[in-house]
Amino acid sequence: MFSGQSDKPKGAKQTPSVKAGAERRQRQMISVRQKAHGEVMKHVREDHTSAVGGAPTPANGEPVTAWSFNSSTTPEDVPKELLPEFVRMVIEGQSDEEVYQGVLMIRKLLAVELNPPHDEVTQSGVIPYLVNLMDRFEAPQLQFEAAWALTNVAAGTSKSTNILVESGVVPRFVALLRSEHADCRDQGAWGIGNIAGEGVSCRNVSLQCNALPHLIELLMDPEQPINVVRNATWALSNLVRGKPPPPLEQVSIALPVLCRLIHHTEKEVVVDAGWAISYISDGPKERVQAVIDSGVVPRVVEFLSSSCTPLQTSGIRTVGNIASGDDTQTQVLINCGVLPLFGSLLMHPRREIRKETCWTISNIAAGSPLQIDALIASDIFPVVISNCLVSNELDVRKEAVWAIANITLCGIAPHLRYLLQCNVIPPLCDVLATHEPRILTVALEAILGFLQIGDDEYKSGMTDRNMVAEAIMECGGVDSIERIQSYTDNNVYCLALSILETYFNVEDGAPNGGFETSMEFGDITANQPNAGFDF
Repeated sequence: MFSGQSDKPKGAKQTPSVKAGAERRQRQMISVRQKAHGEVMKHVREDHTSAVGGAPTPANGEPVTAWSFNSSTTPEDVPKELLPEFVRMVIEGQSDEEVYQGVLMIRKLLAVELNPPHDEVTQSGVIPYLVNLMDRFEAPQLQFEAAWALTNVAAGTSKSTNILVESGVVPRFVALLRSEHADCRDQGAWGIGNIAGEGVSCRNVSLQCNALPHLIELLMDPEQPINVVRNATWALSNLVRGKPPPPLEQVSIALPVLCRLIHHTEKEVVVDAGWAISYISDGPKERVQAVIDSGVVPRVVEFLSSSCTPLQTSGIRTVGNIASGDDTQTQVLINCGVLPLFGSLLMHPRREIRKETCWTISNIAAGSPLQIDALIASDIFPVVISNCLVSNELDVRKEAVWAIANITLCGIAPHLRYLLQCNVIPPLCDVLATHEPRILTVALEAILGFLQIGDDEYKSGMTDRNMVAEAIMECGGVDSIERIQSYTDNNVYCLALSILETYFNVEDGAPNGGFETSMEFGDITANQPNAGFDF
């Protein structure tokens, strides 16, 4: 199956700590992209034949045979014990009628809900014969049933799917996309989707067989039945997904049709088209730019305010990918009005959406001071701090820490003062109780940035003490920093030691630049986040 994604560091401003700079980060965690459509990689085509009278009863006590069943038989009523006979009919059948009966029954067995016999079918030797039947354009019903059976084999194990690929099924599925019969076109798209959904190797075979341009041609036809459009869009999304991704020049041809599909009236089509765009945008800035140039961004931003959670999820994935590009690309999102939509997403009941939103905010926070101004003006940081930085869900909390840290690394003094007014110090110090060196490093860098602001204000006479040092002392942060000096990670140790030696006299318990016990940051409170600053 598809593997996870690696991160891509993006240099920004240097810090005086042992770790250099903010990062615009690509998504780090996504082996989650397996089965959440969310993202369905394989579908079994079910047989919805209604049971009328149950299994056939042989007349006059005659035994049940392969001919005791027909197209009206429910899959569960077909005995698996007859599989060898069905296979013989396909391989040795003396007429199309006999071959068709064998194919139909094999297909029904593969459509049962529990334990379909994928391995038994692939080991029976029938696969090459079913594949060859897909060439029978003069017999579309036989062709369709063979394609359906093979589609359901492809929905099984990796071993079964790879046997199909080695048997030459992919070009046959592609050829079905141009069939005169809508059912065959639909089955061709479904089969391609299942093959490509198996993983990168099978996806690449499908691309090499020109599945993508044929799907695009099909989807550009406004007369296609809706079931064909649904399956073709889903298959397209599987062709552009996975790590390593297919080359941009190979998949960018899909963007014009995706630009149309995201405006489709059928929600399922829009969702799958949205996922396809998120996959194409996932990577270097060249991929991001291709998506921007296609004109889809305003519509994708609209997904964030949808009542459909899968649409919101695909939308925030794409928005996050764009925000991991350069400042100019990030500005496209801001110009499309994305920032005011983050507030509700940060409160979303789905953890994945909260995490992705914090990740996106962290990447925008690694941008220019003007972009940080826009973030602050959108009034989302009180929610980041009160809902995500204190979250019990570690992955959400980690992304919130990155959002705060990138402000300290890329922002200017008023930006940091604003976060202090939002009471960021206590929850940021609470993060020091985690045991992950990377996130401890990021949290310590953020604390160091705030301490530098407090020190600058003290030394310039704006305050009579380092207010940040006092806040850290009052919430128990100094004790936490002292404890993590015992960590074996060198970055964590050096940062903790630097903070303690520079800003705290740990022997007599008082911060350097003495202080009183109360804590103030001017007259501005977290309930008035923009007062006193001119952004």
